[in-house]
Amino acid sequence: MVLRRIVLLLVIVVASLSAGSVAAGQGRQAAPPPPPPEPQAGHGMGKLVIWGDMADYTRPGVPLRCYNTNRFRRGQRAGFRMTAVDGGTGEVENTAEMVLHIEYAGKTVDIPMRWRGNVPFPKQEYLRAPVEMWTGVWEVPMDAPIGELRYTVTAKDRFGRTASFTPFPNHLSQLTIVEQ
Repeated sequence: MVLRRIVLLLVIVVASLSAGSVAAGQGRQAAPPPPPPEPQAGHGMGKLVIWGDMADYTRPGVPLRCYNTNRFRRGQRAGFRMTAVDGGTGEVENTAEMVLHIEYAGKTVDIPMRWRGNVPFPKQEYLRAPVEMWTGVWEVPMDAPIGELRYTVTAKDRFGRTASFTPFPNHLSQLTIVEQ
């Protein structure tokens, strides 16, 4: 019983310390990402296509992080990974700017996503540089309701093309807030 209380106290302390870094769109603003590279030759002809998934974005040092999931607890870091493709060339469209939109408690939270292809990456975690990935993090607030929440991602690229992503409509694939 005493050991359980000590572990709980340690979890609370660690959570309190990590609460100081809040995702963009949720309190203080993160430093802006570096600008994307110049447009690639041949791009801008086809449609802009985006898609992605969700993952546990627990901070580094935890063995089970970055695994695919759509079920999150309050206080947990819900990660969103997206890709943008130029429909004319089939190549990654690195000029896309994406925004994650999460609906909860009668409001919509907009979180700008960061392109990961122009920042250092942890080589122990990636097989190659993640040049096709944009990421956004939503730290699930303590007032988030238990159950399904809606989210979408919108994108616009340097050519003025727009695209939107909505997850598959099956209930099992929706962003879901769960009890412990």
